[in-house]
Amino acid sequence: MNQATALLAGAGLGAGLMYFLDPDRGRSRRTWLRDKAIHAAHEAEDAACVVGRDLRNRSQGLVAEASSQLRGEEGQGGSQRSGTTLDLFQKRWSPSTRFLVGATGLVLTVYGLTKQAPTACVLGTVGLGMFAEGLTDFSVSD
Repeated sequence: MNQATALLAGAGLGAGLMYFLDPDRGRSRRTWLRDKAIHAAHEAEDAACVVGRDLRNRSQGLVAEASSQLRGEEGQGGSQRSGTTLDLFQKRWSPSTRFLVGATGLVLTVYGLTKQAPTACVLGTVGLGMFAEGLTDFSVSD
């Protein structure tokens, strides 16, 4: 780390400490930050519960579908799909699909950081796109 970077990092750290340790408004800023962190943790916990419940329901549906096909029974939908499979071409994705696409995108991005150009650029761009798509559930056409 060169001296200019160290100086900027130290100045930023000092400014942040001054902002949160300010005798007049520091306490309210720290309280606000704590409340935001607690809210973010609760939102993440709720999202994890939704994804877990969706994955559990989908896996149970796949097991039921596979066992009925092994027994030679036809499902209630006949030749129609049961909706338990991962469908990447739908307008809106289920929580488990969004999680899997977002996680794959994040892994691709991190893996791209270990490579050199142009492979790193391609992996990073595709990975960030997948991560953003899984996070927001907005398709590129939207």
